[in-house]
Amino acid sequence: MRTATLSNIKRVVSVFILRQNNNDEAQVALFRRCSQMPTFGGHWAAVSGSIETQDVSPLATADREVGEETNLGELLGDYDHLLNSGLHIDIAIDKSKGTFGGRMIRVYPFALTLPSEDIQLLSNIEMRGTEHDKMKFLRISDFLGMSDQCVPSLKRAFHHATSGRYLDLPQEIREWEGDRVNGAAYLARKAVDLAAAHTQSGELSEDELSTAQSIAILRPSMVPIVNAMNEFDRRIKHEGYGQIEQVKDELLKSLTDEGNRCVELGYELVMNMYKSKAPSTEFVIGTFSRSSTLKSILQRIIESSDDVSAKVRVACSQSTPGDEGILMATDITGASCLPDEEFQQQVIDGKMDVVIVGADCVLSEGNGVVNKVGSEALASVCKQAGVPIISSADRWKLWSDIHCPPLEDIFELIPSELFNHVLVPKDEEER
Repeated sequence: MRTATLSNIKRVVSVFILRQNNNDEAQVALFRRCSQMPTFGGHWAAVSGSIETQDVSPLATADREVGEETNLGELLGDYDHLLNSGLHIDIAIDKSKGTFGGRMIRVYPFALTLPSEDIQLLSNIEMRGTEHDKMKFLRISDFLGMSDQCVPSLKRAFHHATSGRYLDLPQEIREWEGDRVNGAAYLARKAVDLAAAHTQSGELSEDELSTAQSIAILRPSMVPIVNAMNEFDRRIKHEGYGQIEQVKDELLKSLTDEGNRCVELGYELVMNMYKSKAPSTEFVIGTFSRSSTLKSILQRIIESSDDVSAKVRVACSQSTPGDEGILMATDITGASCLPDEEFQQQVIDGKMDVVIVGADCVLSEGNGVVNKVGSEALASVCKQAGVPIISSADRWKLWSDIHCPPLEDIFELIPSELFNHVLVPKDEEER
């Protein structure tokens, strides 16, 4: 996966303010940049601004910019909880019109949805600051169809901010989007199949999304999906639409091969723990949520020998909300499922020998692991009880940006130090 160097990226936020009008139609606020602005004067934009050194995250920048450029702080007070982030979008150097020293622009888009029940608030929104000379609300359909001069990729950034809510997508892709049972590795493979099946040849305009990018923005927390879709588009652009099937097959092979390397690494580590304990009765492996990678690791351990099979017991935490652990227990031979509190109590009581969980994203430089909500609480319990906990991920789950990807409600960022091991196979060139 190819990325721009950190020094060649200008990071900004764009915040799309959404409301329902009196006819219950969704609208978006647009702001016209003053003609004397050093970048994109006279262009329509969302609330936007640069991520400054003192901003701890894109969310902090979005919060600050909304407060500087509108009166929402006066009307609402705290509005952090109304901000939802979308997958970042890169505007290439040849599209940025020489702004910001000719650097690539990376936009972190947000949607700020106003509470529809407060009619007075919805009608009293005003501009603040000196960056804009006009503000207007447009119906979403009118905005997407407008021909006025806008900052680069504004409509594409809107779709990212709203996680593809207003895209017209095939039913098959929408059904895939709604899958809250299967893990990232499984869904990434399905995403490749869908991208190949629905990608059509032809040049895209600046504001159009490819099929692959439309898929990526639907589940941005699951990084292997995002990475696979980015690589799909890169390969198609380089090799041509006539190579879609070949690109699909090669990506699926890479996902499989990397998954197998991850399984091998996890298997070796857990088996070494098993051998070092040399259990006379049983060796209990706990797990959380549902993962095809973990299933392969655990099934391989159970099937490695009759002696191991007789002693190893797998216990799955129920993994609420969602109860994926119930399905995980049916995936693995002889596994049991326990309510989350009972599972954690068994960890505290020393009845678990090791806990292994998956990952939907691994941030660079040990800055954390993204996994199902509840993983951090479990990792904290394991650390306090002295029970080793492992997070296992393949290289498709590595996130290259300095900021965490957008997190859906069912995911959370867990500090890396809570894990005894964050297992990621080495790059082929490092082996």
